[in-house]
Amino acid sequence: MAMQGQPALVEEATIPCKEANEALTYGIVGMFCFGIVLGPVAISKALKAKKMISMNPRLAGSGKATAGLVLGILALIFWVIGIAARVSNRGNQSLE
Repeated sequence: MAMQGQPALVEEATIPCKEANEALTYGIVGMFCFGIVLGPVAISKALKAKKMISMNPRLAGSGKATAGLVLGILALIFWVIGIAARVSNRGNQSLE
């Protein structure tokens, strides 16, 4: 409802970015299982979502894309550290 003398404001509806939701989902799941695979997928989807959101201002989900990116990076780092620890532990066991 517009006040007299004021133009009516028309808000455009925002569209949720599918890639941002997928990046967040892959990032969360990757933290618990298959991080070595799902981490890079989450990173890729998040970067694609951020690019799409910057090109189309009607797309929403920048926060989800950022969260998916961070979780994807963390999932990948944790899995690499876990694998390195296992390999290191096996090397110590063979010396005994």
